[in-house]
Amino acid sequence: MPFTVETLMRDLSRLPHRGTATAFEAPAIDLLSSTLRQLQATVTVEPFRTPATYVTVVYWLLGGIVSGLLASTWLGWVAVIWTWGWVTLAWLFFNWRFSPATRLPPLVTSNNIIGRWRETGFGYAGDQDKPVMKVILMAHYDTAPISLLYRTGTVISFHATLVISLALMLVACFLLLFEQFVFSSGWMLWARYGMIAFFVLQSLLGTLGYWIYGHSNGASDNTTGVVAAIATAERLRQLYLPGLETEVVLTGAKEVGMIGARAYLDKHSAGWPQGRTVVVNFDTLGNGSLRVIKHTGTVEVIEYTNPLMESAERLLEEKPFRGLVKPARWHTADFDSVWFVRRKIPVMTLTAMDEKGRMPNIHRPEDQLLVTDLTAIPTAIDFAIHTIVRHYQSYEITAERL
Repeated sequence: MPFTVETLMRDLSRLPHRGTATAFEAPAIDLLSSTLRQLQATVTVEPFRTPATYVTVVYWLLGGIVSGLLASTWLGWVAVIWTWGWVTLAWLFFNWRFSPATRLPPLVTSNNIIGRWRETGFGYAGDQDKPVMKVILMAHYDTAPISLLYRTGTVISFHATLVISLALMLVACFLLLFEQFVFSSGWMLWARYGMIAFFVLQSLLGTLGYWIYGHSNGASDNTTGVVAAIATAERLRQLYLPGLETEVVLTGAKEVGMIGARAYLDKHSAGWPQGRTVVVNFDTLGNGSLRVIKHTGTVEVIEYTNPLMESAERLLEEKPFRGLVKPARWHTADFDSVWFVRRKIPVMTLTAMDEKGRMPNIHRPEDQLLVTDLTAIPTAIDFAIHTIVRHYQSYEITAERL
């Protein structure tokens, strides 16, 4: 059957979910690989190791901090060092940096799906083996564990909750230091018990939804992004853009902590044409109007400032996108694109938000195809195409001059 957005949306959404390394990941991989091959892509499936969900990572991090607070009376400096270590790992993880906590057991094997269309014969500056530009169209295909923290009434405070939790982790560390350096008193003991109760409650609130409901179906988050990435690749292949090398990357384990995207980047980035590789990430295009992400981050601010974004921002002021597509910020978790921002690879993330800046239904049982609005998908495809073509033209002009 020929590829269409509607067909692939329907077929992927028929799976109960696409949780990392679950029984439903394999049929999703087969379906997506088959779709890419229909479009004449060379497809590879690349395994990597990851926790199955963020649940085990949260338990490791908060469990380590709680155990340090409990043991400080008996273990003294050992407990202080132990707690500081776990707080450092938590700070890295919740500020969307690599944290060794994601390498702790139990680990499972997930997979990235890569579809490539190699363009040869139109090299850059006389080198026929190097494309004028390489574009990576990325979306995660895994679905999220359901979380009570993403309920409509509470998701707006998710970012504040994370910041408070990180602040209390630092307070806990300094409290233990104060006890060792100065003195210990009854109020310090009760303060430690209060923080222990808070961290235990946070771990329960953050993971109870998963134990009760499992994974979301993921129609909006992120079947919409997957079909947009593939449809954009199909459209690009129909344009006459000599020397454009196109790659679709569908990542696993994004909902664990963007693990698949990092594995892909670590494995392949050294072979990309330096300074001429750009990435467009599609994530959650259901139920809202199209947004271009400008800022993310928890405590650390992550800014999307690069040449590709400059091309996109100029388009925001032009027809037909003026007033239809807007810049936005997102501080409730992060996107696969965060690793590319940190390594200064030009990247743009497209998503959809409602009028209150939310992504409705994500990480919830309600994330079903029946209640997913698909109107932002064609806009995202058009906007991505226009941005890529405009950026490509700047490289093409430079190549001709050289």
